[in-house]
This record gives sequence, structure tokens and C-alpha cells, in this order.
Amino acid sequence: MGHLRGVFLFQVILVLCATVALGQSQQKLQGLVIDSLENSVGGADIYLIAGKDTLNSSTDIHGRFNFTGFQADKVSLLILSIGFKPYSRTFHFEKGYLQLNVGQLVLTSESNLLDEVIISAKDRPVKFKKDTIQYNAAFYQVSENDRVEDLLRQLPGVEVDANGNASTMGKPLIKLRVNGEDFFTNNVKDFISQLPAKVIDKIEIINDYGDEANFTGIKEGEPQKMLNLVTKAGQNHGKFGNAGVSGGTNNRYGLQGNANLWEDTRQIGMNSSSSNTNNEAGVNTNAAAGINYRDKLFTGITASAAYSYDYNNNNSKQQNKVESINPGGIILNDLNSQSRSLDNTHHINFNIQSIADKSYFQASLGGSLSERNKDAETFSNQTGLIHQNLKSNNRSMTETPNLNANVVWARSMDKPGRSMSGGIVMSSGINQVEEDLANVITYFNKTNSLPTKDSLVHRFVETENRSNAITADFRYSEPLRSDEDSLVRRNIDFSYFFSLNKTRNSLYTRVNDENGDLSIVDSLSSLYSSSFLQQRIMVSYRYQSKEFNYNLGISAQPSEVRGRYSGYEKILNSQLNLSPIANMNFILSDWNSFSFVYTGVTTPPDIYQLQPVPNISNIQNVIVGNPNLKSSFTHSGSLNFQHTGEKSGSTLMVGLNSSFLENQVVSNVVLVQDTLNTLKQETRFENASGAYQIGTNYSFAYPFANNRFNVELRGNWDYMNMISFANDLLNTNRNISFSQTLKMRLTRPKFYLSGYATYSYSSNRYAIALLRLRNIETWQFNVNSRVNLNKSLFLTADVSKRINSGYSINISNPLLLNLSIEKSLFNNRQGSISVQAYDLLNQGNNLVRSISDNSITDSRFNQITRYVLLNFTYRLQKFGSPEHK
Repeated sequence: MGHLRGVFLFQVILVLCATVALGQSQQKLQGLVIDSLENSVGGADIYLIAGKDTLNSSTDIHGRFNFTGFQADKVSLLILSIGFKPYSRTFHFEKGYLQLNVGQLVLTSESNLLDEVIISAKDRPVKFKKDTIQYNAAFYQVSENDRVEDLLRQLPGVEVDANGNASTMGKPLIKLRVNGEDFFTNNVKDFISQLPAKVIDKIEIINDYGDEANFTGIKEGEPQKMLNLVTKAGQNHGKFGNAGVSGGTNNRYGLQGNANLWEDTRQIGMNSSSSNTNNEAGVNTNAAAGINYRDKLFTGITASAAYSYDYNNNNSKQQNKVESINPGGIILNDLNSQSRSLDNTHHINFNIQSIADKSYFQASLGGSLSERNKDAETFSNQTGLIHQNLKSNNRSMTETPNLNANVVWARSMDKPGRSMSGGIVMSSGINQVEEDLANVITYFNKTNSLPTKDSLVHRFVETENRSNAITADFRYSEPLRSDEDSLVRRNIDFSYFFSLNKTRNSLYTRVNDENGDLSIVDSLSSLYSSSFLQQRIMVSYRYQSKEFNYNLGISAQPSEVRGRYSGYEKILNSQLNLSPIANMNFILSDWNSFSFVYTGVTTPPDIYQLQPVPNISNIQNVIVGNPNLKSSFTHSGSLNFQHTGEKSGSTLMVGLNSSFLENQVVSNVVLVQDTLNTLKQETRFENASGAYQIGTNYSFAYPFANNRFNVELRGNWDYMNMISFANDLLNTNRNISFSQTLKMRLTRPKFYLSGYATYSYSSNRYAIALLRLRNIETWQFNVNSRVNLNKSLFLTADVSKRINSGYSINISNPLLLNLSIEKSLFNNRQGSISVQAYDLLNQGNNLVRSISDNSITDSRFNQITRYVLLNFTYRLQKFGSPEHK
């Protein structure tokens, strides 16, 4: 019935929208702006003079532009772009023709480009465009050997962690493009550590809704964050790479090399590495290799292929303190574990893309194969409401092959603003796991804490999870009557989305019988299948102008969850969720912008939450699914404000976000008696509403003394109301987290100094635990400096102090001191040798707190933090032609 209601609603919407008056005849002019090397020029200002009217627009990231809504037999174009000479030309419309494609317009490089950069040094550091924050790289100071990641660390609102992962306002940068084009394998982390900062002119952080949305203008859902690097004129091709070798104490070593050829659309890259590390993930021995190729086959058609291989041998030790809340009391678990795992992973991908004036096409085929062998030993000491020890030895083998393919097509019609698009995505995967689970449980007397009895449980579990999914979508946009202002556009957008995911899970549990033979335990085995069908029908009104853009409408999302296994009838849960569509962007000027996005998303329960057969991987907390679960629905909204001071260059970014969940799948942790008449935990699942979250994050940066000094204040505040059940009683956990950071930076040609102080606070209050608070507080102080002793000798120091309180694990408040000295080699200074010393005082430790359902877990990992490395690196980099250097 939910499905029928959704289809009926869609038909009613179509009938209503069919009565809308469509567009009228209007003139249209379009074209493409490129440079002398046939590279697209994005962001160029274009002025169209038609009689007494002057219209203004700009090129997109592919260099395209278009004007509509004017009337004139003759028009003139003026194109202005930094680094190029002004371009002007007059065009005539032939009699009876309303459209004119002027083709490619070639800009000539300005000979005094360097002088212009110096003269325009007072340009503001940040500008705001529709869906884009643009940073002017010339405003920030970088040295000769700095990479793009060093430049990103100076940008307000942007953060690059110690592992090289980049994020903006708390959201990760997922995709990478250079000059608006896909760059090698889209791996942000790898390439920001390789590309030299000196070739970058602009850095853009874009709210990316996908290539299909960029072509049609129909934007749906929550965007991903994409990093687009705009290079200086003539710097869109070159050769770069590096090779290095390192060795040090604690048997540390490393070998790595990569080479990349970049000639605008042609990109060839190869990389390989081998090393051992010791961090929060344990002791790792890694090896990796990869190759990727991308090139333009024909005009407008680009193809790419990539392959990568990863090997990892991991040895890890972990200490956990777990506190579980239950109406009957508190369960404390002191858990120590160690594991050894061996992973091999292969990835391969092929992609072809075609972009023309009126059409877009993209198809890809990819696959992966992962294999893992793991041995784990765990010792658990439970006290409190349950008093028992558990010693387990688990051995597992996992194999996971996956295959996926997708096709996307979009086209603009002859009528300006009319477009349609469609796409299909298919995937198939298998997850096969064989486990050997051996457990010994020791039970204790509640009164005198003496051991009373032991229980040995040895089981063999085989699991095979097969999943097949197909999604398809169709979008159509119809323009409405246009205003006299050609920059104002109105459209009615229709879209339909279909998704079907089928999963088949086989679970067999065996034990040794009296004869020593393996026999199946029927109560712990099953053959279960589930399917999730989701549709999304949307209609919205879209308004676009230079300053204000919004998209408002309604979405209907019918969905079904089906499940079947031996002994049970087919189960059917159907729902119809209605939600608004809202996406607004208000550009007050280049220095001020507002944006608001609302999304409504349906999420099905996974097969492990549906399957009503006990999962005994953790014998102290058996998991049993619920086949009657419904899909959850999440309402999310985010409001963002961004401002740059025109005179001061200060930058303010503020974000507000919230979410509310309906029919959330939550856990119900109950205490049940086992076969020896003692208690154990069992996790079941229920649907419940009432979970919500509201939070804010902000960044305020103020530069002074010609940006030699910079102060930034950033922070976040979140309030979450999380819900779960314990012994069938509703348990709310009100979590408050707060973090405040003050950063300061001094940048001089021969000296760099930065520092920050961070205060973090987190509080958890469970409703069923007599309002007992669980709070942690952390102070973190850091100072980092780099001194150029001369043209080829550099000294770097990093000092940090952390003060912790509130953790269950006894820890110190470490003072970490890292030092390094680097010497450039050879006449071109492309080689270097360095000595790096980490944690000279040997005080490092690793501590993490996590919250889940009715439990709080504090974890610490084995990690050797004091070691010394000797490194040799040779960098190869040659960008652009001689006249642009």
C-alpha cells in the first residue's frame, strides 16, 4: 500500500505540473573559453553588450558560458581573466536563428603576469561563490619545498591531521580535481603531499553534488566536499615524483617511490612503497603498489584506468575499560586483547567520460578482492552485576570479492534550461568468513568472589553473505517563463530514484560431537535472505540568479523490507515517508554568503539486525536480530554563514547542524540466564524514535602585519540525545561535547612558528544510572617551529603537552618532544637528508573514548612512540614551460 500511495502521489504531481505555462522564444549565446594550450579557463568574467543592455556572467570550471533572454541582431563580448589579455569580439545572429554557439575563444597570456601578482597583493584571501569557497594562494606564504598540504594548513576552516587527512569545518575532503578536471586517482591524501604549493594559484572547496548535478543543475541530498586546485598560468603540466629510503631504531625502515607525468588531460602515475610502522593500529608491515592512467581519447572523451595492491601484516595489543549500564546495576569489564592479521587487497577500475556542449556521459567498471587471516586472543574480567572471566582464542579467514559498474547520461535540450538525465549503478559482492571460536568461561561466587565452575565452548562458524544491488535514477528539468534579466532562471525539476538491494546470508555453526566429528547446531544455523526496495519521487521549484539560488519541493519515499528464512513466513514491512526539499544559497557579495540544506534519508536495517539467529562471536554478549524491524528515516538540516572582511582580510565561518531520527534501529541489551544459571548479556534490536542532535562549529581567523601573523579561533559544540534499551527499559544518553582551540601563526621567509591550545569537554548522562555523570576533560598545547639556518639547512621542532582527566584507564599527562634537522643536497636542492627524533622523553600514549548504546569504552593501544629515523629523499618536479617559470 505504501508503494501504491507513492505512485499515486507522483501521478497527481505530474498532472498539476502539466498545467504550468512553459517558456517563450528567447535568444541564446554560448561558447567555450580556453588558453593557447587548449586548457579551459574557469572563472573568467564575461560581459555581453546587446544594444543598450549589458549582461554579466562567468565561465564554469570547464570554461563554458551561456547567455539567454536578450534580443539583438548584433552582440559584443568582452572577456577578462587574471593572467590573460582582455578579449573582445562582435558576433551576428543570422536571420530567423535564436541560438548562436561561438565555439572556442582563445585567450592570450599577459606578459606582465608577475607584476600583476605583486600589484594585487591586497586581494582578499577568501571569496565566496555559489557552492564554493575560494582561497587566494598568493595571500599565504610558502617556502620552496612546501607541498599543497603545507598550504592547506594555513587556510582558515581547513585542517590537515598528522596522517595527512584533510577536512573543512569537520567534514572530510573526499574528491580531488585540478583545474576542474579529475586528477589521477582522486586520492586527496596522496597528492596534496606530492604537489608543490608554488604552482597553485587558487584553492577551491566545493559542495559537490556529482557530475550529473553539475550538468543539469538539479541538486539533491547532502553534498560531499571536493578540493579543486587551480594552477598558475602554464603550470597545468609537468613531471613530479620522489624516491626515498629511511631506517631507524626499533627496526624501523621505509622504502618508497612514485613518478607522475601530467600533461593537462594526460596523466600517468606509478607508486610503490614498503615500510613498517608502530602507531595506534599496532605494529604494521606494509607494502603497496599502484598504477593509473588518464588521457583524452578524442575531443571531449576521456578514459582512465587504475590498479592498486595493498599488503599489511598487523600485530596489535589493546586495553579496554568498558562500563555498561543496566537497570539491575553496573557491569565493569577489564578487557585485554592481542591480535595478528594478514591482509591482501586488490583494486581495479576503468572509467570513460564524455563532456560536450549539450551532453554528458560517464561509465565505469570496478572491482576489488580482499583476503584476511586473523588470530586473536582475548582475556575479559567482568565484575559488578556479572562476575566472570572469559579467555577466548579466535581464528578467522575472510575473503571478500566485489564488482560494481555504473552508467550516467545527461543532455541539454534545444530549449535553454531544459535537460534530462539518467543513471544506473549495479554492484555484487560476497563476504565469506570461517571462524574457529574457542572460549573458556570461569564463574565466581557472588558472596566471596571465589571461582565456582568452568565452561569450555568450542565452535566452528561458517558465514557467507551475498549481496546484489541495483539503483537507477531519472531527472527532468523544464524551464519556466524567464524575466528580462537573463541571469534569472526558473525551473520545475522532476526526479525518480529506484533502489533494490538483495542479501542472502548462510550461517552454519558446528561443534564436535561425542565421536569427535563435527555436527551442525540447528539453533545457531540458518539460511536467511532479505531485500530492501526504496523509491524516491521528487518535484521541486528551482530559482537561480547571480545572488540568490534556491530549490524547494516535496519528496515521497516509499520503501519495503522483506525477509525469509526456514520456519518463518515471508515478512513485509512497508512505509511511506514524506519530506520537504530545501536547498538555498544566498551570495550577498564575494565576501558574504548564507546557505541552508535539508535532507531526508531512508535507511534500512542490515541483515545482521534482521536475522533472528544468535551471533556467538562474543559469547559474553550474544547478538540476536529482529525480523520485524522497519526502516529508519533521518531528517537533517545545516545552515552556514561565511564572511570575509574586505579591508582586514579576516574570515568568519559558522555552521549549524541538526538531525532527528524516526524509527531508528536501536539495541536492547537484556540480561538472560545461561545454561549454568548465571547471567549474560544479549543484544536485541527495536525501532524507536526520539534520537536527535544539534550542534555548531565555527572558525574566525584574523591576519595582520601583511599576513605575517595570523590568529584563528575555532571550536564546536554538540548536544546529542541518544536512545537505546536496557532490559526492555528505554535508556536515554544525553551527550554534551565542547571543544575550543586558539591557534597562532607567524610566517617569515626564514622562520615559521605556530602554536595552539585546545580545551575539550565531553559529558554523558544515562537516564537509568541515577543521573551519574561520565565526564572527560582534555587540555592540549602544541608549538611547532621551522628555522631556515641557511639556504640548504633546516631545523624543525614540535612540542606538545596533553592533560587528561576522567578516563577509566590510569594514564599520564604526556609531554612529547620531536626534533628534526634536514639538509638539502645537489645544486638544484631536489635531494635531502634528514634525521628525525620522535618522543625524546618517551611519554607517548594513545587513548580513545567511544560511546555505544548502554556502554562507555576507554581504549589504549600498544605503541612505541620513541624512535629515530634517518631519511634520504630525492624529489623530481618540473612544471610548465620555461616562459611561465
